[in-house]
Amino acid sequence: MIRSLLSGACVLLALLSGCSRQPAQDAADLVILEGDIQTMDAAAAHATALAVRDGKIVYVGDDAGAKPRIGPKTQVVHAEGMTVLPGLIDSHIHAAEGALGLGGCSLEDKQLTVEVAGKVIRQCVAKEPGTGWLVVSEVNSAGFSADRKGLDAIVSDRPLFLYGADGHTGWVNSKGLAIAGITRDTMDPPDGRIERDKSGEPTGFLVDGALGPVTSSLDKPTPEKRLQALREVLPLLHAAGITSYLEANTSAETVATYLELAHQQALTARVSIALGSDGDATDAEFARLDGLRRSVAGEQLLRADFIKLFADGVMEYPTQTAAMLEPYNKADGKPGTSHGRLYIEDRAMKQFFQRAATAGFNVHVHAIGDAAVRETLDAVEAARAAGSKQLYSIAHLQSIDPADLPRFAQLGVIASFQLFWALPDNYSVDALLPYIGADRQQRIYPAHSVLAAGGTVAGGSDWDVTSFNPFEAMATGMSRTNPEEPVRGVLNEKERLTLDELLHAYTINAARLLGREAEIGSLAPGKAADLIVLDRRLTPESTSEAVRGTKVTQAFFAGRRVTP
Repeated sequence: MIRSLLSGACVLLALLSGCSRQPAQDAADLVILEGDIQTMDAAAAHATALAVRDGKIVYVGDDAGAKPRIGPKTQVVHAEGMTVLPGLIDSHIHAAEGALGLGGCSLEDKQLTVEVAGKVIRQCVAKEPGTGWLVVSEVNSAGFSADRKGLDAIVSDRPLFLYGADGHTGWVNSKGLAIAGITRDTMDPPDGRIERDKSGEPTGFLVDGALGPVTSSLDKPTPEKRLQALREVLPLLHAAGITSYLEANTSAETVATYLELAHQQALTARVSIALGSDGDATDAEFARLDGLRRSVAGEQLLRADFIKLFADGVMEYPTQTAAMLEPYNKADGKPGTSHGRLYIEDRAMKQFFQRAATAGFNVHVHAIGDAAVRETLDAVEAARAAGSKQLYSIAHLQSIDPADLPRFAQLGVIASFQLFWALPDNYSVDALLPYIGADRQQRIYPAHSVLAAGGTVAGGSDWDVTSFNPFEAMATGMSRTNPEEPVRGVLNEKERLTLDELLHAYTINAARLLGREAEIGSLAPGKAADLIVLDRRLTPESTSEAVRGTKVTQAFFAGRRVTP
């Protein structure tokens, strides 16, 4: 067991242990000894000890060099050979919004028919009686089929909203459609779809932007509830090893919540905020974005220098809103006519990137289909040609045309992969293979190909879509197998990554995506003392199963322990 203690006996034991009392004014606040410290710093990749003072790393090296820094009040952690890493960084997460859903009614992303789902929903009704919206989260949307009539048979006396685990789909009953004001005369938004029956009536199945009228009519959480939810989720993130992250697609309400937490000195993470935008390059939009950015200026732990855009939707049937270079197949496997949809027209995307660069904003883009990825790369290329030095990154990247792989390195675009998804399941196989064919399906989530082409890969979760546990995602990135369905085999074996590549993805590479590599992402003197101690020693020989089972025994943020 790893021991953590206060060292006060070094003077008496100096001859035996080799340590000596450091003057109190010069002593370290924290010293870690006997560790397998994987620094992610190319100049000094491994060490056994480090020392921290005033929230910064002041020494990385061997035990002999660290022991003289121990004073009477120094906290000493004996890592006993276990691995020590920089605090992990999630390059794409929805922590604040995900926190609000904790403990609510959920279908837990299980493959369910509407009939089976109805049993769970009725139990939720019994627990949450009333006349307001009943929201059911984590619906496994790949192949799920429901309409307003089927949902009415489950709940008819109050509005019901089933929210897809992919974050892009939803189903509502008749009462929900009425409250949201969605009728046969409601037009599809540019970035979404209202599914309709043969007579033109809405079925209750809504995609992306079409969810707006529903989500805007839901009961709004109070600032107090938002604050409490964020307080509750931060310790969960720390327990998984996460000490910094990109809060993606952020609203003004979420920015205000982080500000309040920072003002209360209760924020225990470095948060880069990606402000949600519809991609309109107007004066009003950039005035709004700049106002939110300025609102966090001066907050050491907060930055709001990113904008989040949606280039497209998702690939899985029945949604198929991801933009593809070649059309989706029909259910019989023959070529269809739908290419999905680009949510921002090509010229408008380029204009927005140019305006964002002029305003000093970095841009982070959701792009799933290969056409959306290409459009985003084209926009970056145009911005670079105009002299932009801003940071650019693309999240998800389910499909990348091989011709575009070298462009990530050429244009300095960092690929934020959510590799927890890179396993064979009903999303990646059942709801995809018949509709895109074997050739395209065998190229999905091409993380190794991006690296082989000279690009940089960062790790992220997209929680609350899926687990935020980085070690689970690393294990999947290593094996590309499904531990719950091993019979499915391997998803695109050639795209496997090594453990070292994945550790870099969640540390220094993610720090580079955020533009914070001088501050976090590796363990080196002068950097923030954000670090984690594991329950095991990770080596190149560690199996994916060993990585999946990894636990964080201690997490430190700015040198202060933030786990129990």
